[in-house]
Amino acid sequence: MSDPPATGYAARHASVGLGERLATGPAMLRARLSRPGIGRSVVQTAGFNIAANMAGALSGVLIARAVGPAMRGEYTAVTSWLGIALMFGELGQSVALCFYVAKDPGQAREFLATSRTMLLASGGLAMVCGLLLAPVLGRGHSGLTVAYRIAFICLPVACVADCHTFALMGRALQLWNKVRVIQPLAALTAVIVLWRLRMLTLDTVLVVLLGSVLIQLCSSYWGCRRVGLAPGRFATGLVRPLASYGVAQIAAAAPASVNAYLDQLVLSVTVPPADLGCYSIAVSMTLLPAPLVSAIGYVLLPKLAAEAAVTPQTRRLQRTAVFVSLAIATAILLPLAAVAPTLIPLVFGPAYRSAVPLLWILTPGGIFLSCGQVTANLLRGTKRQLVAARAEGVALIFTLVLLAALLPVIGVTGAAIASTVPYGISLTLMLRQLWRIPDVTDEGAP
Repeated sequence: MSDPPATGYAARHASVGLGERLATGPAMLRARLSRPGIGRSVVQTAGFNIAANMAGALSGVLIARAVGPAMRGEYTAVTSWLGIALMFGELGQSVALCFYVAKDPGQAREFLATSRTMLLASGGLAMVCGLLLAPVLGRGHSGLTVAYRIAFICLPVACVADCHTFALMGRALQLWNKVRVIQPLAALTAVIVLWRLRMLTLDTVLVVLLGSVLIQLCSSYWGCRRVGLAPGRFATGLVRPLASYGVAQIAAAAPASVNAYLDQLVLSVTVPPADLGCYSIAVSMTLLPAPLVSAIGYVLLPKLAAEAAVTPQTRRLQRTAVFVSLAIATAILLPLAAVAPTLIPLVFGPAYRSAVPLLWILTPGGIFLSCGQVTANLLRGTKRQLVAARAEGVALIFTLVLLAALLPVIGVTGAAIASTVPYGISLTLMLRQLWRIPDVTDEGAP
């Protein structure tokens, strides 16, 4: 259900009711997020998330109003396929690097240099495969084929940029926050200029995407040099741990990413572009809690990775993170759904009015997704990425079955249902396993 990049679950074992927990929110946060720097890091990360997402949202509004639902649908199709290609091209190295840079600071430079070499090869291979596939995805339309080719050229650059960016996440969270907001701000600036010049088209928007990713690469490499993560040397002995964690991460991320994009990938070849354009607007609005909620998982992943064991204090911290993420997503999306009949036509234009009922169906899925992203990062921080993988794999099966059953009958409405239900299933399965983690674990736990 994820909206394509403008460049990317309820607890049942709590002894206290959710209402009581929310009523003591500030006190609870002070008590359970009391480890040095965690509360401040979450707030700072949330602030940068908001800035990045506001830039992306404004770019999306300008693009939607300038090109209309049909071309907005084509843009969604292109960037959805780009997102899937990027996931495989990255080899799971973004999260692997964050983990090992935080866990083994003495070899951080070698980890980064080794991962970068791996990603140059995999990103280049993904680009070649994408370029060969472009005519098929373009369905015989020369203009759409060119758009796919522009997008796939981004792959090696994006892979290496993410490599440096997530290394910063494991070493210097504050600098990581500053660096990662540069790309959406650069893209927004270029989109505004093109909008004012009446030059916003599918091709120009994708060229902007490529340019902003190049800027992200330069800024993230500069950040790595600043904190001593670059330059470094390729180390053959580090390929195995990076690849091992990366393969597990791909196993975890592949079902999640396919689950996130599958509805839009299928719609890109089964419904008119205008229908996909409206659907993508509804999806993008259900992602509004992401800037606040994802900050919790971003901050806790490297901190959990740096710990040798899961203590009772860690378990309380994990429960707090889950309940707070659930509360934030609910508090944002329920009022948004209530005002959607007025808000969507006002912001995006009357042509997008059919996005309103889709947003109502997708709202529970948006809540499940936001909480699920935090839960998955809590599992990854304790080296249990395969637990998340299994949950997402089960959810993917439900997505495939529901799409096959509902899409031919009720079209995009069926896609919305097929997106929401699996997110609830995935969240439930991950929470069940998170609560079962013993208080003391060894590093090799599954």
